Amino acid sequence: MVATMDPSSTQRIARTSLRNKFPCFVSVAVILGTLYVVSTTLPSHLNGVGLALFAGLAVACVARMRLTANGRSVESHFPAALAKHPDLLVAYNSLSHSLIEMSERSDEILRDAAAVRLAAIQEEMRTLAAGKVMFSGTEAWRTAYERVLRTPGLGRYFSVAWLRNEDYWRDAPGRHSMQLNYDLLQLGVRIERTLILNDFFWPPAATLPAKVICQWIEDQYKRGIVIRLIRESEIEHETEILSDFGIYGHRATGQLELDEQCRALRFTLDFTPQGVKLFEDRWQRLLLFAVSFRELLDRVAQGEGE
Repeated sequence: MVATMDPSSTQRIARTSLRNKFPCFVSVAVILGTLYVVSTTLPSHLNGVGLALFAGLAVACVARMRLTANGRSVESHFPAALAKHPDLLVAYNSLSHSLIEMSERSDEILRDAAAVRLAAIQEEMRTLAAGKVMFSGTEAWRTAYERVLRTPGLGRYFSVAWLRNEDYWRDAPGRHSMQLNYDLLQLGVRIERTLILNDFFWPPAATLPAKVICQWIEDQYKRGIVIRLIRESEIEHETEILSDFGIYGHRATGQLELDEQCRALRFTLDFTPQGVKLFEDRWQRLLLFAVSFRELLDRVAQGEGE
């Protein structure tokens, strides 16, 4: 015998469900109405702040609505701190609900594959939560790097470039990066660059680097970039400082790992104060081995005058 539900009971359950959600529906309606008022009455420069605040409240309200998953009532809760960040709150709820759906899947192979992927996701999220962003095997890092460098009020940019072939500065990404440097100079950013050169680019008996690179260095120097040089052989055992990295004001650092063909393997942006301090210390250690390009030009001039 198949059990049936009394129509009146079905209607009563539906009314109860709607009644539970009704306060949030009203709140969302009020918030949306307020959004309209904010956008039409606040000064234009405050619109973004007002809209972000009320959007956050709307998302928070919706997130607390009762949802039904496979016939069961699920209440969505979240840490209060996320209410200030609507984008993180959306991600939090999306991931939570996806995990709930995954728990309903019975296939063992699917669950095992999901566990492996989730372990990788958790590791990446721990890295992000620690204040670091890692880009592996992709040039996407250049977009984030440029955005950091264009931060208003940056003030300074310290760069260490370990040159191992000509593509470092001659390919399209290299030329774009140099143009970005020149744009920053126009905005008043102080740029200092230390170049680590091997014997091919800077022969031991030569005062100046080889012509193949000297013109590139001189162009930067004439534009106002402070250039220093180090022979790779002088620091080949200093593995910590023998690397490509940048210090972007007091906000972040970036470290670039390259293969033998100077192709990007990994780029790490570190937004922690500890990271900035670490690379500032490495920068100071490099300066102990470095000689300024201006000093080298003076030596050449003195040699010609004798």
